Amino acid sequence: MKKRVIAAVMVLVVFSAFLVGCQRTGTVQNTGVPSNTQLINTSQPVENIGRIEAANVIKNMINLDYSKYKINLVNDDFKFHGEDYYQFLLTDSKITIEPSIIVSKNNGAIYCYYPDQTVTEVYQDSVFKSKC
Repeated sequence: MKKRVIAAVMVLVVFSAFLVGCQRTGTVQNTGVPSNTQLINTSQPVENIGRIEAANVIKNMINLDYSKYKINLVNDDFKFHGEDYYQFLLTDSKITIEPSIIVSKNNGAIYCYYPDQTVTEVYQDSVFKSKC
């Protein structure tokens, strides 16, 4: 009986010591990098979305018969409010659907771009609203 009590007390002591050890926190210093190192600033933004992915975003967002309509890239370096976009036009054999569609190179967000340089969500546009 005495051995069981002593064993139980020892288990509790070890368990308590383990829990107390897990609660301690400290700071880690990175000593591998000299303190006078300058950070490198790249002037080119990183493209996360490619042209093909941007066209696929349009296909997934706007429901058209893409055997009849084509997605034509008109500008792969379009800038709007300091952000980089791909600009596309949707066409069939006879007409071009306006407004143009812009897709963010950063995150794949899709918008309608009008000739007066305004932008709306695709589902708010009168032409594409019924196709979203």
